[in-house]
Amino acid sequence: MQASVAHNLRPMDLVQLAHRLKRHLRPGVPKYVSLRDAFVEAIATGQLRSGDKVPNEQDLAAALPMSLGTIQRAMRELAGSGVIDRRPGHGSFVKGGLEKGEMAHPFHCRFMSDDGQSYLPVYPEVLGRNLRPRPGPWQKALRSASAVEITRRVRIADEFYVHIDFYVDAERVPVFASLALQELAHSNFKDIIFKACGQAVTTIDLMMRQETPPARICKALEVPAGTVCTGIRAVGHFPGAEPVYYQHIYIPPSDRELHIVADSRAPGFGP
Repeated sequence: MQASVAHNLRPMDLVQLAHRLKRHLRPGVPKYVSLRDAFVEAIATGQLRSGDKVPNEQDLAAALPMSLGTIQRAMRELAGSGVIDRRPGHGSFVKGGLEKGEMAHPFHCRFMSDDGQSYLPVYPEVLGRNLRPRPGPWQKALRSASAVEITRRVRIADEFYVHIDFYVDAERVPVFASLALQELAHSNFKDIIFKACGQAVTTIDLMMRQETPPARICKALEVPAGTVCTGIRAVGHFPGAEPVYYQHIYIPPSDRELHIVADSRAPGFGP
């Protein structure tokens, strides 16, 4: 993983970063916050891409109108929220909200393969989108009266399906209402949220229980009606515990082990 990143570096344009920083420097706003926001905007607009190497803190201090201590604090903030990845002995790299391979192994669909060291391949598809979802648990979870509902099915290898009802705050992330369904089918939703909001989903609350899905979901899962499945309710949060999405995930009976990662930014196993 580290070696592949090191072979695809682009030099960071410090002049552009300094110019962008000027727009974020505001009276009453700490300078480290302004630098953090300038980095996030540069990633969201494509100036910085996943895998780009971040100059060391001394070089940043030489190029930007702020102290080394301020830059160090901004870098800690960026690393803590998953925007940059610090690799001892290698430097810091832009993560951009999407680690390599993350779409291949969605956070809630990391089923272990036979070798115990990698995940089964996954093939997502969007079944539908609803701009006016019926009232449900998503309202309390999101603390919102409006949401975009995306229904997605993920094929796990050639073994079984996982069904996902995904709800995202319609006011905070309106892009989900307009993106083409084909793009949604093959995109990582956390990456879409990052690009739209400039914030990474850093924590996810999970609640699990055995439950019988509605008949429509059993049909999508291609299991008999009345099959008892593992139900997972997940709420994704921005830094500061602000909720942004709610998911209800249905997993049919299987011998496969699901790897639940504590850190929503972790790449898990595999390259």
